[in-house]
This record gives sequence, C-alpha cells and structure tokens, in this order.
Amino acid sequence: MTRLEPRPHWTTVYREISEHRLAEFLSQGYKQRHFFPHRFYFLPKCGPDGFKLAKRMCGVTNPDQSWQINLYATSPAIDEFPAELFFDSELMWHQQQFGKMGQIATADLVIKGNRLYGTNYISDAVQRIARRREFKTKIENRFKGWHRLLLNSIMSFALDKGLDSVCSPTAEFILRQIPPFRTVGRDLFQRIYDDTVHEHFRVTKQDAWWRIDVGENRDRVILAEKKAEIVPNHRTICLCHDIERGRGHMGLDSTLASQADQEGPRYLRDMLAIEKQMNVKATYHVLGSFFAEVREPIENDGHCIAFHSYDHQSDPFWPLSKVETEMSRLLRRSDSKPSYRDQLEKVRDVDYRIKGYRPPRSKITREISDRRLCFHNFEWLASSAHSLGATSPQMEHRLVKIPILFDDFPMYKNRVPYEIWEQQAIAHITENDFVAFSLHDCYAPRWLPHYQGLLEKINGLGTLKTLNEVASEVIFRSAQ
Repeated sequence: MTRLEPRPHWTTVYREISEHRLAEFLSQGYKQRHFFPHRFYFLPKCGPDGFKLAKRMCGVTNPDQSWQINLYATSPAIDEFPAELFFDSELMWHQQQFGKMGQIATADLVIKGNRLYGTNYISDAVQRIARRREFKTKIENRFKGWHRLLLNSIMSFALDKGLDSVCSPTAEFILRQIPPFRTVGRDLFQRIYDDTVHEHFRVTKQDAWWRIDVGENRDRVILAEKKAEIVPNHRTICLCHDIERGRGHMGLDSTLASQADQEGPRYLRDMLAIEKQMNVKATYHVLGSFFAEVREPIENDGHCIAFHSYDHQSDPFWPLSKVETEMSRLLRRSDSKPSYRDQLEKVRDVDYRIKGYRPPRSKITREISDRRLCFHNFEWLASSAHSLGATSPQMEHRLVKIPILFDDFPMYKNRVPYEIWEQQAIAHITENDFVAFSLHDCYAPRWLPHYQGLLEKINGLGTLKTLNEVASEVIFRSAQ
C-alpha cells in the first residue's frame, strides 16, 4: 500500500528521450521516420484489460504483479497537432492520458518471477486515427514507430527491475485472446507483435512467446534519462453527487422514494445549472439503470461521471474464478451471453470505459473486491473514510482508493438543520488537506436551496477537483 501524506509538493518520476538522442537510435538500426522524442512512465496499475490478460495469458491472479507503461510524445513532435486531438474521447478510446498531453501508446505488463511478460500493446492515437481523417496522414507518419519505442521502454523497465528476460507474445497468441466477433487486421498484429521484436533484439521462441534475454540485449537498449517533475500540493476539495433517485430508499421510506423518483430529474437540472453558473466541476456517481438518461447533460458541462452500482441492490455473489471461467467460455463463442449478472457486470454492459465506482451506502461487499474491480477495468474506488480506513487517497492493490469524508445523510437520518450541517462541512474542509464529500439527489430539498451559497463559501478554501483528476494524480505520484 502506498499512503500519500499531505506535503507541500509531490513528484512524478518519468524517463525521457529528447530529440537530441536521434543519433543513438540511428546507430542501433532504427529508421529516422520511426523516432520521435518521448517520455514514459512506469505505473503500478493494471492497464486496459490488463488483469484479465494476466490471468488468461500468464496464470497470474494477483493484480499487484501488473504494471503499465504509458508513452507520451513530446515537443516538437506534438506541436503541429491541436491539444484537443489527444483528449478526443472517441479517438483515445481507452482514455489513458491521465490529463497529460501527447499520449501515444500503452503497454500492459506482468512480472512473474524473474520474467517480464507483455500482454497488450495499444496506440489509440495511431490505430484509431481514421476517426479524425484530417490528421490521419500526419499522425501515421509522425508516430508510426510507436511500437518500436514502446518495446525499448519495456526493455528499460526490465533493466530497471533487474529482471532476466522479457517475454513478448506472438501475434497468433494475441489474436487468440480477441473475441471472434471483433474484426482485426492480422497483418497489423504481426507487425506489432512479431516483426518489431526481431528488428532490434536477439530473440528466441518459447511456446507462444518471444523471449528476449535482458543480459544478452543490454547493449541494444537505449536508456532514457530519469527525471522527476515537482507539482505543488494545494488543499483539494472534491464535490461529489450520488445520483440514485428513490432507489436507495425503496422498501425503507416509500414517501421519499416516490418523491425522489418524480423530482430527481428536476433536482439534477438545478444542480447542473448552479454549478455551471459557479464554474464548478463535480463528480457524479450515477446508477447504471438510468445512466444513459443523465449522462449527456452531466458530461456536456465537463463533470466527471462514475458508477454507483447498477440499481442500488446486492446481487448473488459469484467467486471471481467462476466469472473468469464464464469469460473464457464466452471468448470461444461469439453467440454466448453471460449467465452471471452482478452489479459490476451490469454496469460494464452500460459502459466499458468509466473509470470510477462508488458502492451504495459505502458497503465494501465481497463483490466489490479489489480483484473484481481490476478485472472489470476500474481504476478508482470511492467509499467512506471509515470503510477504506483512510482519510487521504492512496494506491492499494493497483486501485486508487478515495475516501469520502462526509455526506448529507445526517440531514435525513438525524434531521440535522442545514445551517449546522454547513458549519460542520466548512470545518471539515478547513481542517483537512484533502476532503471529498457527497450530496445525494434524493436529499436535495434539504440542501439545494442553499447550494449556490455553499459553493461560494468553499470555492476559495482550496482547489476543486474531480475524482478522475485525483486518481490520475495518485497514479502518477506512484510512478517508479
């Protein structure tokens, strides 16, 4: 576990290869058209589908053995492109930028014994650029060498960790991991997974892997300069909303449930209008059952959106081993549908890319385990400070855990007057360097009439951030 204590600043460790290193690459047989200046980060997290592939391809069931390398192009290579291109959600489908400009490629890695296994190499910027045809030729020409530079960074990681060998999958092995209903270009996979490893390294074949002995290839690895970026650490305030309408009170308070179901859409419109007027960005935890209905207005105003379960219920528990067996069966049959339907699986049917999850009532059940969240590609979990046993964000088992310090429940349960609740809220914020708190749409009548005044008071007490932004910071603080 990496605990992040309040400090006046924090650092991010990265490796950089500047444009002045071109001659070294040319001397090692690289083509000039395959080089661009870049930096890369060693991130202790599961990459896109990283945990699923670690189990399926390497037999690894501990997410702490997973790593991710993120490779970013730097100036002057990115100067001719608009910044928004690298944050286009349809182009950058896996959304692994973490707020940084120029993200080009990602590698999913697994450490097993003294070996490093690569399980997935991705470049949304290059492989999906047809969606922005006006930049297609320029992007493909400028960054066509992404997989070569990514492989060099993987070798650098193996050297840094003192590992004996790198095992890179054959194209045929990777293609077997892809569901049959997906159309893929075999030639592209052969270039990335077969041809590239032979271009610059001495390679042997072992079963479904290309094995690169690190010692024998040490002289062929172009090492980057290790650097650290210092970032000021200001007081952080995270405003969150649990959007559940009446689902959280069904069978408990029928009057409130009925009112929240009826008035919930209006409450949401008013919340968004006030936040837009105040230029405030919040994090919305939304039930998957009506996610599509509310997503557009939330995201259009620049807010972060996450899941708050599918329907605020608890489903029968499936051991992860059973889920994995079912997933393997589905991978072999394109016409199959899953027979398990727990909350995490249900929300992933709604959207596969949402990064965060907040469990109902902050209850960490067996279903909401770290392994299950990693398996379903979640990057952060928000729950009460009590349930997480922490008061500041932390990296644990490849997930960012974000504590919610307080919410508006006392106004409902204990009938605490709004004025007293607000005084307590302001005290929490001024006494802590990090505060995330949550307001429910179902309790909006108790706080919404005072909402603009509350935002005016907290706006100057610290820096307002979304939970996606906080998670990105924690991930990069943990880079090695």
